[in-house]
Amino acid sequence: MTSSGGPAADTRHAGAQKVYFVCFTDPDGATVDEIRAVLPEHKAWVVEQESAGHLVMAGPFLTDEHVYSGTGMLIVRASSAQEASDFMSADPMHASGLRRFRIVPWQVNEGTLDVRLTLSTGRHELG
Repeated sequence: MTSSGGPAADTRHAGAQKVYFVCFTDPDGATVDEIRAVLPEHKAWVVEQESAGHLVMAGPFLTDEHVYSGTGMLIVRASSAQEASDFMSADPMHASGLRRFRIVPWQVNEGTLDVRLTLSTGRHELG
């Protein structure tokens, strides 16, 4: 851990040197009906984790035709891969055994994120 409380970055690289944990999640033999039954609980958990600041971004991967592929990704703030794994184990999809996941440390060095917030209307854009 660094003095800022996060996991240590590889300082041989320039830039932000911020470490997150990426969770790749895949179906584990579940039927569509089994997934649908847990989906509301999963979505509520994701929103709760986002509000608590544990979740950076999350969403599904799409096919070339822009259809859900079955695989998803969540980017997690955690102090270690074990903490991220424990966190993801609490996701109702994983806790129920319907999906499996794998955690990979990811160091962010470069990139740009544009956010536009129009205060008078409450409109927001992420670009």
